[in-house]
Amino acid sequence: MSKAGRLSVAAIVMLMLAVRAGHAVAQQIEVMWLGHATFRITSTTGKVIVIDPFLKKNPRAPAKYKDLSALGKVDLILVTHGHGDHTEDLQELATLTGARVVANYEFANNLVVLGILDGSKVIAMNKGGSVTPLGPGIKVHMVPAEHSSSADLLTLKHETAGMRHIAGGAPVGYVIEFENGFKVYHTGDTDVFGDMALINRFFKPDLALVCIGGYFTMDPERAAYAVRELIRPKQVIPMHYGTFPVINRTPAEFKAALDNAPIKVLDVKPGEPHKF
Repeated sequence: MSKAGRLSVAAIVMLMLAVRAGHAVAQQIEVMWLGHATFRITSTTGKVIVIDPFLKKNPRAPAKYKDLSALGKVDLILVTHGHGDHTEDLQELATLTGARVVANYEFANNLVVLGILDGSKVIAMNKGGSVTPLGPGIKVHMVPAEHSSSADLLTLKHETAGMRHIAGGAPVGYVIEFENGFKVYHTGDTDVFGDMALINRFFKPDLALVCIGGYFTMDPERAAYAVRELIRPKQVIPMHYGTFPVINRTPAEFKAALDNAPIKVLDVKPGEPHKF
């Protein structure tokens, strides 16, 4: 092949690589709410993160996803705290998918000691820490939440005689920073607290997944204050509402309490993917 021909082939290869790279950059993050506090998030490179797996007995979860295999591949599971409506399907999903699990230090270690989770797949960490379990392109930051945390061993499908409830360590939230710089903040179960302003200062979330149900978390009015005055994300998906009779506040109440703040509240139905 002539020198000109070789240059032409090289130019074509470089163009193809550039197009492919441009296509990768253009890929979007997919966020799917599955009811209550459970989310499946797919990164720009196809990594799948599930937060607080509670599906089989979740009345808001689409019927399709009560079969955990319908979630497809799962690379990482994030757990905000030990309550059953956030962990009931943790063991089965972790076993089914082989996903790594991130949780607070005490709760994670308790689950490993009890044989509920495989210690080689668990990352036990604490508030203020950051990890990259899916490679350097995706950072997971553990942040505070204002709540309680315990675990019912029967809910976790662990046979027990005598003591049924164990301490679940400190409740937490997560900020996930994706390959393209997009940041998602999952509040976990929480009341409003002043240091949410630090989460805005340090991370500036693009999307916040915010509990609004009341009774066990902040209600729509307090959640609106948290979003409007402290977190200040660009967009919000309300969560943790309408699951049980005592958690029956609505996104409409949350929107009204925002008082025309320039924050987009997304009308999300369980099982519907949203691209960002």
